[in-house]
Amino acid sequence: MLTFFLMAAIFVPLIGSFLCLVFPKKVRDWWSVGIIAASFLFLLFLIGSILNGKVLQVDILSTPGNYFAFSLFADGISLVFALIFSFIGLVALVYSLSYMKDYENQREYYFMTSLMIASLLGISFSRNLILFYIFWEIAALATWRLVGFYREERIVWIADKTFLMTFLGSSFMLMGFTLLYVKSGTLDIVQLRGFTTDNLNVIFFLIFLGIIAKSAILPIHTWLSDAHPVAPSPMSAILSGVEVEVGLLGFLRIFAWMGGISWNWILSLAVISSLIGAGAALLEKDIKKIIAYSTVSQVGYILLGFALLKEIGILAGLLYFMVHAIAKAGLFLGAGVVERRYGTRDITRLGGLMKTSPVFGIGFLFSVFSIAGLPPFGGFYAKLMVVMGTVQEGHFWVATLAIVAAVFTLLYLFRLFNGIFMGKEVKTSQTKPGRLLVGCVVFLGIISLAIGIFIGQVLGLPAQAVAQMFK
Repeated sequence: MLTFFLMAAIFVPLIGSFLCLVFPKKVRDWWSVGIIAASFLFLLFLIGSILNGKVLQVDILSTPGNYFAFSLFADGISLVFALIFSFIGLVALVYSLSYMKDYENQREYYFMTSLMIASLLGISFSRNLILFYIFWEIAALATWRLVGFYREERIVWIADKTFLMTFLGSSFMLMGFTLLYVKSGTLDIVQLRGFTTDNLNVIFFLIFLGIIAKSAILPIHTWLSDAHPVAPSPMSAILSGVEVEVGLLGFLRIFAWMGGISWNWILSLAVISSLIGAGAALLEKDIKKIIAYSTVSQVGYILLGFALLKEIGILAGLLYFMVHAIAKAGLFLGAGVVERRYGTRDITRLGGLMKTSPVFGIGFLFSVFSIAGLPPFGGFYAKLMVVMGTVQEGHFWVATLAIVAAVFTLLYLFRLFNGIFMGKEVKTSQTKPGRLLVGCVVFLGIISLAIGIFIGQVLGLPAQAVAQMFK
C-alpha cells in the first residue's frame, strides 16, 4: 500500500496535469488544485513509516546497461522536500484561483504549474540519475513558460535567459552523470553511494555547476532577480519557495548522501552568495526584487549548512529549507496582494497599509520574522544551528560572515515591511484584493509561527532523515 501512495503522489499530478489542457475552465482550475491536494495527501500517508526508519523503493521500468531505470526511492530526505514542494504548490494554486482569473492563457498556466509540481516530486524520489535529470528539465521547461506567461517581448527575453542559464548548468550536470556512468557502470544512487574512483572531483564539479545554476547561487544567480518581477506572483511563490531549492536537494542527495563529498570553498561560496544577495536586497526598491535577492541570500545559508556534511549542519539546512519555503511563499503572495491593491511594487511609493489591512500586515510580518530569524519563529533555530555547526568545524570567519548576512537580512526585511505597511497611508483607486489572496498570506504566516512554537515536533522528520544518512 505504501508503494501505491508513493507512485500515486507522482503520477496523479503528472498525468492529471495534462487533463488541464482539455477540461473547461470551471473544472480545470479546481482540478489542478485537487490533483496537487491529492498528491499532498498521499505523501502524508508515508510519514509514519519513514519516521520509523523505513525506506521505500519501487522499480517500475529498467533498461539493459543499467544506465536508466524508472525507479523511485523514498527516505527522510525525499519526503521532507516532497511535502514542502506539494504544500507550497497547493497554496499557490489556491491563491491562483482568484489572482489569475482575469488573465488569458490560463489553460497553459494551470497545466504548467501542475506539471512543474509533479516534476519536483519526481526529482525528490528519483533513484536513477537520468530519471532525476529528466524531471529536472521538465521543471526547467515549465519555469520558462511560466516566467514568460505575460508574453511581452521583454518578458519573453527574460524567460529565455532564465531557461538558457539553468539549461547551461544542467548540461554540465548531464556531462558529469555521463562520466560517472563511464567510471561506475551504473547511475543508481543506491549503488553509487560511497563509490570512489579517479577524477571524481572533476565529475562532481560538473554536477555542482548544474546545482548552483538551478539554485541561483553566485555567480549564476542573475536570472532570478530578473525573472521574479515579470512572473505572476503565485509562480514567484513556487519559483523561490521550491523551484530554486530543488538544486539544494540535488546537492544534499548527490554530494552529501551519495558521495560524501564537499569542499571548503563551497562554504566560502555559500556565505559570500548569502552576503551579496543580502546586500543587493538592501539597495532595491522593487518588492519582488528585494524578495528575489533575499532568496539568493537564504539559499546560500541553506547550502552552508548542507556543505558542512555534519549532522547539525544538515539538520539545520533541512529545517531552514522548510522555514524559508513557507515564509518566502508568504512574502511573494503578499507582494501580489500589494501590487493588486496599489498597482505598484515600488516601496518608496507605498505605505500605511497596516491601517487599512492589519490582518494582512500581521500575516506578512510573521513571514518577515521567520526569514529574519527572530525567536520564537523556526528561522531562529535554523540559523543558530547553521552558525553553531560552522563554528564547531572551525570555520570562524565563515560563521562571522553568516552572522553579518543575518543582520543584513533583518535590515532589508524591516525596510521592506516599513515601506509597505508603516507611515502615511497611500491613496489608491484600485479595488481591494479578495479575501482568498489575503487568507493565503495570513495562513502561511501562521504556519511560519507554528513551526517555531512546535519546533520539537517539526524536527521529527528532518531528524530521522539525518539519522538515516549517518547510520
